[in-house]
Amino acid sequence: MKIPIGVANSVSANFSFDPQDAYRYAVQEGFQLLQVYLTESLLKSEKMGWLQKVVAEGTLRFYFHLPGQLNAQFFRQEFWRLFQRCLDRCPDVPVLLHFDETADLEEMLAGIRKLAQLPVTVYLENYFQLEGDENARKNLKKYLALFTLANAGELTLRPVLDIPRCFHQRLMFSPREALEWCFQILNYFGNRHLPLLLHLIDVRDGNQLRSSFCSIGEGIVPYPDIFRFMEKNRIPVEGIVLEYEDKLHPLESRKTLQTLLQNIPAGVPR
Repeated sequence: MKIPIGVANSVSANFSFDPQDAYRYAVQEGFQLLQVYLTESLLKSEKMGWLQKVVAEGTLRFYFHLPGQLNAQFFRQEFWRLFQRCLDRCPDVPVLLHFDETADLEEMLAGIRKLAQLPVTVYLENYFQLEGDENARKNLKKYLALFTLANAGELTLRPVLDIPRCFHQRLMFSPREALEWCFQILNYFGNRHLPLLLHLIDVRDGNQLRSSFCSIGEGIVPYPDIFRFMEKNRIPVEGIVLEYEDKLHPLESRKTLQTLLQNIPAGVPR
């Protein structure tokens, strides 16, 4: 089974991130996944009815990226109330939130329990707010500790790894340390047989500004090393979402990925 590759609705940045435009592009170009960033305005719009319909049709596998981070504040926002109402026609939809390094573990576990009461599958993406390598190390250790605690009990938490985020200059990691942390994270989930959803772009410098985006394999992220490690250690991958803001880089990146991914196991969501 091949690892499915998809895009985020960010590819339609020139069309105000329109999910309909992104959906047409994904289907036309033969992608298998579409990640849609939900906003309050989208939830309140007529497009939400269309989105529920195409999710149910199953032409693509959908992921909903929720705004904000996994903390108590998220559940006090109007978005949370609106989101719960839209789920009647989107059962078992995968939802993604960013990890919050400033929240304590019990606060985030309480949030996972709230989400688990809905007909959704919860994914958590690595995310950094604080600068510096010491904070980054604490962040990643806490991120993995949350998975240990959540999955040790009755909860199910699935991983999203944004690989380029580990190479951002704000973390102040050396290229070698950033790579070693990628290896540690991949090993952690591989040893637990938790397939990873990967968020990928490539960039020409550590600032990772939109202007520095480039196709996979053309930038500073050492993807050949990362994928060789994944192949050697049999790290399962559930899918890949290319988070570009244009429609050319995903096509070029997919060609490279199809070569890099040839011997990496495709993971089936549990």
